[in-house]
Amino acid sequence: MEAVYATLNKREYEFDAGLDLLSLVGFSFLAFAIPFLFPHPQAVTGILVNAFLIAAALSMKGRNVLPLILLPSMGALANGLLFGPLTIFLIYLIPFIWIGNFLLVFGIKKLMQEEGIGYWASGIASCAIKAGAIFLGAYGLCLAGVVPEALLLPMGILQAGTALGGVLIVGAGKKLLGF
Repeated sequence: MEAVYATLNKREYEFDAGLDLLSLVGFSFLAFAIPFLFPHPQAVTGILVNAFLIAAALSMKGRNVLPLILLPSMGALANGLLFGPLTIFLIYLIPFIWIGNFLLVFGIKKLMQEEGIGYWASGIASCAIKAGAIFLGAYGLCLAGVVPEALLLPMGILQAGTALGGVLIVGAGKKLLGF
């Protein structure tokens, strides 16, 4: 567990403590609010959430990224409770989404900052790991009769596509801003 925390504690860009706190508050608010601001289409919501996760992975350290891993799915759940048809299946899938988000953040940090692998390769590999973890969880729940088979596509290929979209957005931003 110590190795995981050591990896999470690394970041690509260094900021002072005040900017770190501002980043944490800003990213956390946006991570929770995105499902309210962009509830549909799901692809747009997913790409934006994944872009925030990746940006946080590169700029934040340690436990500061944990709210960002948890808050988007909590925002989606709250949005469903308040404004829309809440699918009960989301409740069963949230732990796998959290695991997938953690693997995306941890993976990109580990591959880039400890293994020295470039941004694009790290991003693509981390997206595949995230999508695989979420899909396997959904598949297991489907086999157990807990969630319908119709959720396998959104919990697999859509997760991979939105994560890759996040990698593209952050990668383009890095290039435009000269990082």
